[in-house]
Amino acid sequence: MKAWLSRAGVPFTAHNVDEDDRAYDDLLARGHRSVPVTIIGEQTLIGYDPDALAAATAEWRAQPDRAKS
Repeated sequence: MKAWLSRAGVPFTAHNVDEDDRAYDDLLARGHRSVPVTIIGEQTLIGYDPDALAAATAEWRAQPDRAKS
């Protein structure tokens, strides 16, 4: 997942739920019990799905209010 996002030039923050109790609590609060969970804009993607990642990333990039870097 991180490699895909890096290759696509998408900035991200990774959280390891095995090592970070706050990240684990956040995962549970969002109603999820498995990883990976990727949040891009308003979309939450469960599991690794390159097509869904590409679509969500394209939608995120197209948002007019997103700061262009």
